[in-house]
Amino acid sequence: MNPLILPDVSSLAGVEDLIHRVVDGKGAPLQLNKDFVSRRKGAMHDAARLQLLVTWARLANERKLHFHSANVVNSVLEELCDYAPGITALRLSDGVVIGEQFISRRDALEPASTKMGHTDGMSWRSVIKGRTIDFTCVSGSKVQYLTPLFFARNKKSVKRKNGMFIVLNELSEFVAKADAEHIPQSFTKACAVFASELLKNTQEHATSDHQNQPYLAHAEGLIISWKEMDEESYSADFEGHPLLQDFWRRELVPVRSGQGKALRCLQLSFFDTGPGFASRAKGKSVDELSLQEEREALLESLQKNVSTKREAGSGNGLPDVLEELRAVGGLIRIRSGRQSIFNAFMPADKRGAFSFEDWPSSKPLAAAAGAVVSLLIPIRR
Repeated sequence: MNPLILPDVSSLAGVEDLIHRVVDGKGAPLQLNKDFVSRRKGAMHDAARLQLLVTWARLANERKLHFHSANVVNSVLEELCDYAPGITALRLSDGVVIGEQFISRRDALEPASTKMGHTDGMSWRSVIKGRTIDFTCVSGSKVQYLTPLFFARNKKSVKRKNGMFIVLNELSEFVAKADAEHIPQSFTKACAVFASELLKNTQEHATSDHQNQPYLAHAEGLIISWKEMDEESYSADFEGHPLLQDFWRRELVPVRSGQGKALRCLQLSFFDTGPGFASRAKGKSVDELSLQEEREALLESLQKNVSTKREAGSGNGLPDVLEELRAVGGLIRIRSGRQSIFNAFMPADKRGAFSFEDWPSSKPLAAAAGAVVSLLIPIRR
């Protein structure tokens, strides 16, 4: 079967178009430009590309990533193993084809071992690129349970809120010390609670499908970026809904060069390669649910004190984050199954924290694999 050739895209709408092409591709292998997986455009966009690749891998009959013969093998593998989208795609694939040469998944992932080791050792200077860092927990890896996120090498040892807060605070100080003081500590603490709960949830429910059959391969984690989103590159993502348009226009500020405006922000995107929120909750694939049933299941799984984790006191992470986003005027986007929902707040907004809207799209969304939750908070100087 000929590979499905995916072009580079620069917008979230472009990623959604590619997900449609993948779903309609009848399980074909994939051909990419090598920088498709390593480009750092911000956590929200990069996690969307990661989800696209996960969707392909879960549907493909021939799980091989193809690259043009003009590429140098080592260069392709280094790009793939440099960032979460490539590492995740490799783990879920069978290997890489460059021209006529096939490299098995195990060999292709070898360059990732150094990066994973630096991440596990919290050697920030070695792994932060473009004011972006990713924590990718790869099944079968010796450091699957990364030290920044886990206090021991097993899935039940996700760090609690205090441990997560220390890591997030340390990162913020290291990467963007000048901006750290403009990010409320209360928001960082809420994100720590949310990160702990969501990662516990993924360890219990994203490592198997909707029928509770374990995946042979999976990955979970988060991407954090401190980003300046310029008008030319990002404005199209905030079209189509008054809340998004108001959020974008309100937060634009002149860039330091004096050429144009941009939104300065902290972004966090949590991702997994599981069945998605609604499928987890209902024990069915999204194809077995109507769009309304799927949306209701997604929203129900997000409500206060509703959690699928088997422990007391679970379920407050997202409500805490939403309250902080409402207080400071931030944005949340959730992409799962055939749903993409968001809430964008004005500072001290009186709207309900759970009043989610549908992210604007020109056509119904294709069913994406896994789940992505992205948070965006403006950095106002």
